[in-house]
Amino acid sequence: MKKSLFTSIFIAFLGITTLLAGPIDGKWTGKIGDDYALTLNLKAEGDKLTGTIGNNDGDLPINDGKVNGNEFSFVTEYQGNKLPIKGRVEGEKLYLSVDYNGTELTGTFTKQGGSATASAAQQPKAKPEDTEVWNPVPKVVTPGKTPLDAPSDAIILFDGKNLDQWVSVKDKSPAQWTVKNGLLTVNKAVGNIETKRSFKNYQLHIEWKIPEKITLTGQSRGNSGIFLASTGGGDAGYELQVLDSYENKTYSNGQAGSIYKQGMPLANASKKPGEWQVYDVIWTAPTFNADGSVQTPAHVTVIHNGAVVQNNFELKGETVYIGQPQYKKYDAAPIKLQAHGDPSEPISFRNIWVREL
Repeated sequence: MKKSLFTSIFIAFLGITTLLAGPIDGKWTGKIGDDYALTLNLKAEGDKLTGTIGNNDGDLPINDGKVNGNEFSFVTEYQGNKLPIKGRVEGEKLYLSVDYNGTELTGTFTKQGGSATASAAQQPKAKPEDTEVWNPVPKVVTPGKTPLDAPSDAIILFDGKNLDQWVSVKDKSPAQWTVKNGLLTVNKAVGNIETKRSFKNYQLHIEWKIPEKITLTGQSRGNSGIFLASTGGGDAGYELQVLDSYENKTYSNGQAGSIYKQGMPLANASKKPGEWQVYDVIWTAPTFNADGSVQTPAHVTVIHNGAVVQNNFELKGETVYIGQPQYKKYDAAPIKLQAHGDPSEPISFRNIWVREL
Protein backbone atom coordinates (compact mmCIF):
# COMPACT_ATOMS: atom_id res chain seq x y z
CA MET A 1 0.00 0.00 0.00
CA LYS A 2 1.38 3.39 -0.95
CA LYS A 3 2.30 5.99 1.64
CA SER A 4 -0.45 8.37 0.42
CA LEU A 5 -3.06 5.71 1.19
CA PHE A 6 -1.56 5.17 4.66
CA THR A 7 -1.86 8.87 5.35
CA SER A 8 -5.54 8.96 4.43
CA ILE A 9 -6.30 5.82 6.39
CA PHE A 10 -4.45 6.98 9.48
CA ILE A 11 -6.34 10.22 9.54
CA ALA A 12 -9.51 8.23 9.58
CA PHE A 13 -8.37 6.30 12.63
CA LEU A 14 -7.97 9.32 14.78
CA GLY A 15 -11.40 9.68 16.19
CA ILE A 16 -11.40 6.28 17.56
CA THR A 17 -9.00 6.00 20.25
CA THR A 18 -10.70 7.00 23.39
CA LEU A 19 -12.35 4.76 25.65
CA LEU A 20 -11.12 2.95 28.61
CA ALA A 21 -10.69 3.04 32.20
CA GLY A 22 -11.89 6.48 33.02
CA PRO A 23 -13.77 8.99 30.88
CA ILE A 24 -13.34 8.48 27.17
CA ASP A 25 -14.61 11.93 26.32
CA GLY A 26 -11.88 14.24 25.20
CA LYS A 27 -8.91 14.64 22.97
CA TRP A 28 -6.32 11.97 22.12
CA THR A 29 -3.13 12.41 20.12
CA GLY A 30 -0.67 9.90 18.73
CA LYS A 31 0.70 8.23 15.64
CA ILE A 32 -0.04 5.29 13.41
CA GLY A 33 3.32 3.64 12.77
CA ASP A 34 6.23 6.07 13.07
CA ASP A 35 5.08 8.71 10.61
CA TYR A 36 1.41 9.70 10.80
CA ALA A 37 0.25 12.04 13.56
CA LEU A 38 -3.45 12.05 14.32
CA THR A 39 -5.85 13.80 16.71
CA LEU A 40 -9.08 12.26 18.03
CA ASN A 41 -12.07 14.01 19.61
CA LEU A 42 -14.30 11.37 21.24
CA LYS A 43 -17.52 11.06 23.22
CA ALA A 44 -18.94 7.93 24.88
CA GLU A 45 -22.69 7.58 25.49
CA GLY A 46 -23.43 4.32 27.25
CA ASP A 47 -22.12 1.55 25.03
CA LYS A 48 -21.92 3.82 21.99
CA LEU A 49 -18.93 5.79 20.74
CA THR A 50 -19.09 8.88 18.54
CA GLY A 51 -16.58 11.49 17.45
CA THR A 52 -14.16 12.52 14.76
CA ILE A 53 -10.59 11.91 13.72
CA GLY A 54 -8.51 14.52 11.98
CA ASN A 55 -5.27 16.11 10.97
CA ASN A 56 -4.27 18.81 8.52
CA ASP A 57 -6.35 17.07 5.84
CA GLY A 58 -9.62 17.47 7.77
CA ASP A 59 -11.97 15.46 9.98
CA LEU A 60 -13.79 12.16 9.42
CA PRO A 61 -16.67 10.75 11.51
CA ILE A 62 -16.53 7.39 13.23
CA ASN A 63 -19.45 5.00 12.60
CA ASP A 64 -20.97 2.05 14.45
CA GLY A 65 -18.84 2.86 17.49
CA LYS A 66 -19.23 0.37 20.33
CA VAL A 67 -17.78 0.32 23.84
CA ASN A 68 -17.34 -2.78 26.02
CA GLY A 69 -15.42 -2.08 29.21
CA ASN A 70 -11.97 -0.89 28.20
CA GLU A 71 -12.31 -2.25 24.65
CA PHE A 72 -13.96 -0.63 21.67
CA SER A 73 -14.61 -1.03 17.97
CA PHE A 74 -15.91 1.13 15.14
CA VAL A 75 -15.82 1.67 11.41
CA THR A 76 -14.69 4.69 9.46
CA GLU A 77 -15.04 5.22 5.74
CA TYR A 78 -12.59 6.83 3.34
CA GLN A 79 -13.23 7.18 -0.40
CA GLY A 80 -15.80 4.36 -0.31
CA ASN A 81 -13.56 1.99 1.66
CA LYS A 82 -14.81 0.82 5.06
CA LEU A 83 -12.03 0.42 7.61
CA PRO A 84 -12.77 -1.77 10.67
CA ILE A 85 -10.99 -0.57 13.79
CA LYS A 86 -10.68 -2.00 17.28
CA GLY A 87 -8.69 -1.11 20.35
CA ARG A 88 -8.34 -0.92 24.09
CA VAL A 89 -7.53 1.66 26.73
CA GLU A 90 -5.04 1.15 29.55
CA GLY A 91 -4.62 4.07 31.91
CA GLU A 92 -3.80 7.15 29.86
CA LYS A 93 -2.82 5.13 26.78
CA LEU A 94 -5.00 4.00 23.91
CA TYR A 95 -3.87 1.15 21.64
CA LEU A 96 -5.41 1.02 18.19
CA SER A 97 -5.52 -1.68 15.50
CA VAL A 98 -6.81 -1.04 11.96
CA ASP A 99 -7.59 -3.69 9.37
CA TYR A 100 -6.77 -2.43 5.90
CA ASN A 101 -7.43 -5.09 3.29
CA GLY A 102 -5.99 -7.77 5.54
CA THR A 103 -3.02 -5.66 6.71
CA GLU A 104 -2.93 -4.72 10.41
CA LEU A 105 -1.81 -1.20 11.26
CA THR A 106 -1.27 -0.22 14.89
CA GLY A 107 -0.74 2.94 16.90
CA THR A 108 -0.57 4.33 20.43
CA PHE A 109 -2.35 7.47 21.62
CA THR A 110 -2.19 9.62 24.74
CA LYS A 111 -5.07 11.46 26.34
CA GLN A 112 -4.71 15.21 26.44
CA GLY A 113 -6.09 17.66 29.01
CA GLY A 114 -9.58 19.09 28.53
CA SER A 115 -12.62 17.65 26.78
CA ALA A 116 -13.69 17.56 23.17
CA THR A 117 -16.33 20.17 23.85
CA ALA A 118 -14.14 22.51 25.86
CA SER A 119 -13.40 25.80 24.19
CA ALA A 120 -9.90 27.10 23.75
CA ALA A 121 -10.64 29.75 26.34
CA GLN A 122 -11.28 27.02 28.93
CA GLN A 123 -7.90 25.32 28.42
CA PRO A 124 -5.20 25.91 31.06
CA LYS A 125 -2.94 28.82 30.18
CA ALA A 126 0.83 28.55 30.24
CA LYS A 127 2.58 30.34 33.09
CA PRO A 128 6.12 31.76 33.23
CA GLU A 129 6.98 29.46 36.13
CA ASP A 130 6.14 26.38 34.03
CA THR A 131 9.57 26.66 32.41
CA GLU A 132 11.55 27.81 35.46
CA VAL A 133 14.17 25.37 36.80
CA TRP A 134 15.16 25.96 40.44
CA ASN A 135 17.11 22.78 41.15
CA PRO A 136 19.85 21.83 40.96
CA VAL A 137 21.53 25.12 41.83
CA PRO A 138 24.90 25.78 40.06
CA LYS A 139 27.87 25.78 42.41
CA VAL A 140 29.28 29.13 43.43
CA VAL A 141 32.72 29.97 42.01
CA THR A 142 34.65 33.05 43.07
CA PRO A 143 36.19 34.72 40.00
CA GLY A 144 39.81 35.80 39.90
CA LYS A 145 40.59 39.48 40.40
CA THR A 146 41.35 39.79 36.69
CA PRO A 147 40.48 37.57 33.69
CA LEU A 148 44.02 36.17 33.93
CA ASP A 149 43.62 35.01 37.52
CA ALA A 150 42.35 31.54 38.37
CA PRO A 151 38.78 31.11 39.68
CA SER A 152 38.36 29.50 43.08
CA ASP A 153 37.71 26.01 41.71
CA ALA A 154 40.73 25.91 39.39
CA ILE A 155 43.62 23.46 39.72
CA ILE A 156 46.85 25.46 39.74
CA LEU A 157 49.40 23.76 37.49
CA PHE A 158 52.11 26.43 37.74
CA ASP A 159 52.13 29.51 39.97
CA GLY A 160 55.75 30.53 39.52
CA LYS A 161 57.11 28.57 42.46
CA ASN A 162 57.75 24.94 41.54
CA LEU A 163 56.98 22.03 39.23
CA ASP A 164 55.21 19.86 41.79
CA GLN A 165 52.35 19.24 39.35
CA TRP A 166 54.62 18.07 36.51
CA VAL A 167 56.72 15.04 35.56
CA SER A 168 59.01 14.04 32.72
CA VAL A 169 57.13 12.36 29.87
CA LYS A 170 60.04 9.99 29.29
CA ASP A 171 60.21 8.25 32.67
CA LYS A 172 57.67 10.07 34.93
CA SER A 173 60.50 11.41 37.12
CA PRO A 174 60.21 14.96 38.54
CA ALA A 175 60.14 17.58 35.77
CA GLN A 176 63.50 19.30 35.23
CA TRP A 177 62.60 22.48 33.32
CA THR A 178 63.91 25.76 34.72
CA VAL A 179 61.89 27.71 37.30
CA LYS A 180 63.30 31.19 37.92
CA ASN A 181 61.80 34.59 38.75
CA GLY A 182 58.30 33.16 38.58
CA LEU A 183 58.76 31.77 35.06
CA LEU A 184 58.91 28.24 33.66
CA THR A 185 61.46 27.95 30.85
CA VAL A 186 61.81 24.99 28.50
CA ASN A 187 64.84 22.77 29.05
CA LYS A 188 65.27 21.20 25.62
CA ALA A 189 67.92 18.80 26.84
CA VAL A 190 65.52 16.87 29.11
CA GLY A 191 62.50 16.69 26.79
CA ASN A 192 58.76 17.08 27.21
CA ILE A 193 56.95 17.40 30.53
CA GLU A 194 53.34 16.60 31.41
CA THR A 195 50.94 16.97 34.31
CA LYS A 196 50.79 14.35 37.04
CA ARG A 197 47.02 14.43 36.80
CA SER A 198 44.96 13.23 33.87
CA PHE A 199 41.97 15.13 32.52
CA LYS A 200 39.00 14.65 30.21
CA ASN A 201 37.04 17.85 29.49
CA TYR A 202 38.41 21.10 30.82
CA GLN A 203 39.07 24.84 30.58
CA LEU A 204 42.77 25.70 30.38
CA HIS A 205 44.55 29.03 30.86
CA ILE A 206 48.22 29.30 29.94
CA GLU A 207 50.54 32.23 29.21
CA TRP A 208 53.69 32.00 27.10
CA LYS A 209 56.45 34.26 25.80
CA ILE A 210 58.81 34.10 22.84
CA PRO A 211 62.29 35.45 23.76
CA GLU A 212 62.68 39.07 22.74
CA LYS A 213 65.88 38.36 20.80
CA ILE A 214 64.63 35.20 19.08
CA THR A 215 66.59 34.13 16.00
CA LEU A 216 66.00 31.86 12.99
CA THR A 217 62.77 31.64 10.94
CA GLY A 218 59.71 29.53 10.22
CA GLN A 219 59.19 26.46 12.40
CA SER A 220 62.60 27.03 13.99
CA ARG A 221 61.55 30.28 15.64
CA GLY A 222 60.34 29.69 19.22
CA ASN A 223 58.64 26.38 18.48
CA SER A 224 56.78 24.54 21.24
CA GLY A 225 53.37 23.02 21.75
CA ILE A 226 50.62 22.41 24.27
CA PHE A 227 49.29 18.87 23.97
CA LEU A 228 45.71 19.04 25.17
CA ALA A 229 45.76 15.29 25.71
CA SER A 230 49.07 13.45 25.94
CA THR A 231 48.34 9.90 24.81
CA GLY A 232 51.87 8.51 24.90
CA GLY A 233 55.58 9.30 24.77
CA GLY A 234 57.19 11.91 22.57
CA ASP A 235 54.68 14.04 20.69
CA ALA A 236 51.75 11.61 20.85
CA GLY A 237 48.44 13.36 21.39
CA TYR A 238 46.58 16.49 20.33
CA GLU A 239 48.75 19.58 19.87
CA LEU A 240 47.88 23.27 20.03
CA GLN A 241 50.86 24.95 18.33
CA VAL A 242 53.08 27.51 20.04
CA LEU A 243 55.36 29.52 17.74
CA ASP A 244 56.54 33.03 16.99
CA SER A 245 54.02 33.95 14.29
CA TYR A 246 54.60 37.70 14.40
CA GLU A 247 55.85 38.49 10.89
CA ASN A 248 57.28 34.96 10.63
CA LYS A 249 56.11 33.06 7.57
CA THR A 250 55.28 29.34 7.80
CA TYR A 251 52.49 26.97 6.75
CA SER A 252 49.10 28.18 7.99
CA ASN A 253 48.16 25.02 9.87
CA GLY A 254 51.47 25.13 11.70
CA GLN A 255 51.49 28.71 12.99
CA ALA A 256 50.55 29.87 16.49
CA GLY A 257 46.94 29.10 17.32
CA SER A 258 46.70 26.15 14.93
CA ILE A 259 45.68 22.63 15.82
CA TYR A 260 48.89 21.30 14.36
CA LYS A 261 48.54 20.15 10.73
CA GLN A 262 44.74 19.98 11.10
CA GLY A 263 43.17 23.38 11.72
CA MET A 264 44.65 26.73 10.75
CA PRO A 265 43.71 29.58 13.11
CA LEU A 266 40.84 31.88 12.18
CA ALA A 267 43.17 34.84 12.73
CA ASN A 268 46.78 35.60 13.54
CA ALA A 269 46.61 37.29 16.95
CA SER A 270 50.33 37.00 17.72
CA LYS A 271 52.23 39.64 19.68
CA LYS A 272 55.85 40.65 19.17
CA PRO A 273 58.61 38.51 20.67
CA GLY A 274 59.25 39.53 24.27
CA GLU A 275 55.53 40.14 25.01
CA TRP A 276 53.39 37.75 27.03
CA GLN A 277 50.70 35.90 25.10
CA VAL A 278 47.61 34.10 26.40
CA TYR A 279 45.75 30.97 25.38
CA ASP A 280 42.34 30.22 26.89
CA VAL A 281 41.19 26.79 25.78
CA ILE A 282 37.98 24.75 26.07
CA TRP A 283 38.80 21.08 25.40
CA THR A 284 36.14 18.41 24.83
CA ALA A 285 37.81 15.02 24.77
CA PRO A 286 36.81 12.32 22.29
CA THR A 287 34.80 9.34 23.50
CA PHE A 288 35.10 5.78 22.27
CA ASN A 289 33.00 2.66 21.98
CA ALA A 290 34.12 -0.59 23.61
CA ASP A 291 35.67 -1.78 20.34
CA GLY A 292 37.83 1.36 20.11
CA SER A 293 35.76 3.07 17.42
CA VAL A 294 34.99 6.77 17.86
CA GLN A 295 31.70 7.56 19.53
CA THR A 296 32.16 11.36 19.54
CA PRO A 297 35.19 13.24 18.13
CA ALA A 298 37.29 15.77 20.04
CA HIS A 299 36.41 19.47 19.84
CA VAL A 300 38.39 22.53 20.89
CA THR A 301 37.82 26.27 21.22
CA VAL A 302 40.91 28.49 21.53
CA ILE A 303 41.09 32.19 22.35
CA HIS A 304 44.50 33.71 21.60
CA ASN A 305 45.15 37.13 23.14
CA GLY A 306 41.39 37.80 23.23
CA ALA A 307 40.67 36.62 19.67
CA VAL A 308 38.86 33.37 18.89
CA VAL A 309 41.21 31.37 16.67
CA GLN A 310 39.53 27.93 16.96
CA ASN A 311 35.74 27.87 17.21
CA ASN A 312 34.58 24.46 18.48
CA PHE A 313 36.92 22.86 15.94
CA GLU A 314 36.36 19.14 15.35
CA LEU A 315 39.58 17.11 15.27
CA LYS A 316 40.07 14.20 12.89
CA GLY A 317 42.36 12.39 15.31
CA GLU A 318 45.71 12.92 16.98
CA THR A 319 48.01 15.54 15.48
CA VAL A 320 50.95 14.11 13.54
CA TYR A 321 53.96 15.58 11.74
CA ILE A 322 53.75 13.14 8.83
CA GLY A 323 50.65 11.41 7.51
CA GLN A 324 46.96 11.60 8.28
CA PRO A 325 45.41 11.97 11.75
CA GLN A 326 43.82 8.94 13.39
CA TYR A 327 42.12 8.31 16.69
CA LYS A 328 43.27 5.75 19.22
CA LYS A 329 41.21 4.92 22.28
CA TYR A 330 42.06 6.52 25.63
CA ASP A 331 40.13 7.57 28.69
CA ALA A 332 41.74 10.53 30.49
CA ALA A 333 45.17 12.00 29.68
CA PRO A 334 47.74 14.47 31.03
CA ILE A 335 48.40 17.91 29.53
CA LYS A 336 51.85 18.01 27.93
CA LEU A 337 54.29 20.83 27.17
CA GLN A 338 56.73 20.31 24.32
CA ALA A 339 60.49 20.76 24.36
CA HIS A 340 60.87 21.17 20.60
CA GLY A 341 64.16 20.17 19.05
CA ASP A 342 64.71 23.33 17.02
CA PRO A 343 67.90 25.31 17.84
CA SER A 344 66.17 28.60 18.72
CA GLU A 345 66.19 30.13 22.18
CA PRO A 346 63.79 28.37 24.63
CA ILE A 347 60.42 29.94 25.36
CA SER A 348 58.84 30.50 28.80
CA PHE A 349 55.44 29.87 30.44
CA ARG A 350 53.61 31.26 33.46
CA ASN A 351 50.19 31.30 35.18
CA ILE A 352 48.91 27.86 34.16
CA TRP A 353 45.61 26.65 35.57
CA VAL A 354 42.81 24.29 34.59
CA ARG A 355 39.14 23.80 35.49
CA GLU A 356 37.57 20.40 34.98
CA LEU A 357 34.24 20.51 33.16
